[in-house]
Amino acid sequence: MNTPETQPRPPRTPRGVKIVLAMSLAINLLIAGAVGGAFLGGRPEGGMRDRAEAARILGLGPLATALDRRDRAAVISAAGADRAAMRAERQRLVEAARDFAEAVRADPFDRAEAEAALERQRAIVSGLQDRGYGALLDYLETMPAEDRAAFADSLQHMLARQGRGR
Repeated sequence: MNTPETQPRPPRTPRGVKIVLAMSLAINLLIAGAVGGAFLGGRPEGGMRDRAEAARILGLGPLATALDRRDRAAVISAAGADRAAMRAERQRLVEAARDFAEAVRADPFDRAEAEAALERQRAIVSGLQDRGYGALLDYLETMPAEDRAAFADSLQHMLARQGRGR
């Protein structure tokens, strides 16, 4: 019979896995905080910092930067027009991050549970990006051809500039 001293210990999770999980948790919590800050604390008519944060969360990145201020504001306002839905998305993102933290804390570690929580976060972030892309495409569809061409030129110029910096 096994005594407490002779019982085999369960295998330990490698240190690298723990580090990767901690980093992933930190990134997801940053995303959750950013979503909350941009859509719960920020106003549609908020300053450039609020708009830049919203553009990043909506996955627009350099696409939003290539737009002029007025166009960028219109796209971001359209994407965040349903504030109740955005709050609900933020809450779902926070809940998924909490589920992930609980899965990481569990002993023994349940990889499937942690992976499921990360997948829920990925789906929420993907939905936010879809919202941003949809708003951008809707806006581009209403622009005159010369304005769309100016946007494309601005985007290409910005991307070329970033490519030289590497």
